[in-house]
Amino acid sequence: MNSERYHEKEPGIEKAVEQGWRYLESEHQNGHFPSYISTSRDMIQPQISTREIFSTLVITDTILKNKPYNETTRAILQYIEQKKQQGQFTFFEDRSVYPPDTDANALGYSVLLEAGRVTEQDAHQVLNLILNHRDENGLVQVWLSKDRPNRIDPVVGANALYLATLLGRSSEIAQTEKWLIETLDSNSYLTGSRYYQSPDSFLYFMGRLIKFPELAEKMKAKLAIHTQQRIEKTEYPLDLAMRTALADTLGVSNELEKQKLLQLQEQGGSWPADSLFHYGNQQGYFGSKAMTTAFSIKALETAGF
Repeated sequence: MNSERYHEKEPGIEKAVEQGWRYLESEHQNGHFPSYISTSRDMIQPQISTREIFSTLVITDTILKNKPYNETTRAILQYIEQKKQQGQFTFFEDRSVYPPDTDANALGYSVLLEAGRVTEQDAHQVLNLILNHRDENGLVQVWLSKDRPNRIDPVVGANALYLATLLGRSSEIAQTEKWLIETLDSNSYLTGSRYYQSPDSFLYFMGRLIKFPELAEKMKAKLAIHTQQRIEKTEYPLDLAMRTALADTLGVSNELEKQKLLQLQEQGGSWPADSLFHYGNQQGYFGSKAMTTAFSIKALETAGF
């Protein structure tokens, strides 16, 4: 990034980030961030969702884990710990709706492990469970259960690879790693995935992996090329935020979209609600202003992954 250009923008960005943080701090309910559901990604006439855990996990991983001693972060980590029932996370608080899934457990245990709120032994046990539910090609699957038809999703795979690498066990998930790189090289991610509609979601969650030197060597240059190609492809707030954050981490110039994102901030400090993920049948899109605000803060703070 051009440091002089950043310095010129810094006062406006600093104010936007401060306002965004105040919004997030006021939005959670005893550590839980409410989410909303709509029939379209545009979040038209959204309804409050049945209480789900995953949005809070994403928000915590995106921005809150960088401030572990923040009062809001402590409240949210406590909430997350309380929802780790029987050692596993489910998407909804009501555990009778869905069985445990790879995405929630990979992300949840990564967050708790990096925050020092869970033992490595517990995290290893969850990774063992994830690896025990691979398909016939050795790819990690979505559901940690034999009781429902299983699926694969590359964003879910990227989050599982993150946890495995964090635990020093990336060699055990090599087939999934290979599949993720093939998904990138083939451009098949451009049509979205089963649970994540935006191509930028795949690039963003792949971008989390470059904190690990062994994966950065394989992925960083490729991710930079694909991120550059995605600039100005869409105007959704989350897409702008994910591309801006990823571009900065990769050293790709994207000042234009950073300024677009800055201009979208609302009077109360939030950014417009946008959907990050949806049901597999696309009957419901989940999102919130808190979700978009967390990604926008990350993009403007450019603190890396």
